[in-house]
Amino acid sequence: MDIISLDMGSKKTNCMICGSELEHLNEPVAAACEYCGAEEDGYFICKSGHYVCNGCHSKDALEVIMNVCLNTDSANPNEIAEALMLHPSIHMHGPEHHALVPTVLTTAYLNYIDKDDDDAIIEAMERGKKVPGGHCALYGVCGGATGVGIAVSILTEATPLTAEPRSHAMWSTARTLDVIADSGGARCCKKAVRMSFEEGVKYMSKLFGNNWVDDVDLSVKCTYTKLNTECDPTCKYRA
Repeated sequence: MDIISLDMGSKKTNCMICGSELEHLNEPVAAACEYCGAEEDGYFICKSGHYVCNGCHSKDALEVIMNVCLNTDSANPNEIAEALMLHPSIHMHGPEHHALVPTVLTTAYLNYIDKDDDDAIIEAMERGKKVPGGHCALYGVCGGATGVGIAVSILTEATPLTAEPRSHAMWSTARTLDVIADSGGARCCKKAVRMSFEEGVKYMSKLFGNNWVDDVDLSVKCTYTKLNTECDPTCKYRA
């Protein structure tokens, strides 16, 4: 069911200020955030010259994600995320998805094993929200894949000195990244989120020796095609 109105579509997809198309640059330009006034190098400027920093782009979304994750009892990360992504504060694309993946994945797994650990959920959010927008192309690692590694790191209590947990954090990231990269197409945060959950649940089920991957239905049909001008016609999630 598509409950996203076309009236809000332009600002959910493009510039948060005026709704015009964003220009994606391969080199930064000096920019000032329209909301907080922060001056920094920006890679995403709308055709009218507006710029919104990562913090302001994600602020309201992060609060929504945290509130839901601290209160849901669902063990299905897709169920949690698909409901969250319908919220108007979560845009078609953006760095809020980099916080969403580890926070939701950590939450869902803790619910699956019936363990209360709000500190782990909060830590997942703290780490994920530091991954900036455009990380996939600008740094070579999709924020969704990074999010899987963050969740595994937290759940295994990895540090730079814990050999096996450290490796699992990186392996889970690498395997998720392989799948996202092999899927092709331009960036799509919705697709990356879904693939991250599929690979994350699969990896964590094997790592922790349980049947989580068999006990949750991660199938989903996308309702965002009309909002994504670069939607990949071969995407497996297209309805």
